[in-house]
Amino acid sequence: MARDIGSKCKRCRKAGEKLFLRGDKCLSDKCVLMKRGEVGLVRGRRRRRQSTYSIQLREKQKLRMMYGVLERQFRNYFKRAAKSANTAAALVIQLERRLDNIVFRLGLADSRAQARQFVRHGHVTVDGRRVNIPSYQVKAGQTVGVNGDKSAKLIRPIIANKEAPAATWLAVDPGSMTGRIVRDLSPEDVREVPCNTQLIVELYSR
Repeated sequence: MARDIGSKCKRCRKAGEKLFLRGDKCLSDKCVLMKRGEVGLVRGRRRRRQSTYSIQLREKQKLRMMYGVLERQFRNYFKRAAKSANTAAALVIQLERRLDNIVFRLGLADSRAQARQFVRHGHVTVDGRRVNIPSYQVKAGQTVGVNGDKSAKLIRPIIANKEAPAATWLAVDPGSMTGRIVRDLSPEDVREVPCNTQLIVELYSR
């Protein structure tokens, strides 16, 4: 199985902003960008004028790295999204419905990378059945939970320090360590993604 095992901090430095790939560590003094004072400065150091293509590519890479998706998989998401009237929103909605992202959004993991590991190792269930595919598309009404006492012991300390998810389309029960997608996502639900998705549509439409 292909994996992107490169340095997460290097990806943030390349993007010139925090992508929060390391979860809570990105908010602490351990963040490399904060240590070096490089937040928001990478773009300022570039003297050469960026082409339209490079700007579009940067936005695509930023979104892809945020969700931990490889290039071929990302392209497949776009092909499916292109069949929708709102391609940009449909693309992000697919990424948000990934099981590893849902686990992260529910506060069952500190980062999407950790959530992906939990899913692969069989710690996560969907409607009571174990699912070990991070890209599994969770549907409205389905319940995501923890697989048994061993998994609960691993995840309980994480969820104890988490606040309720800000996403209005999610509901979480910290006591039982379960969460549910209460409704289908709409374009309004994905507007806060820190990425210009329209530039990604333009990139793939070239």
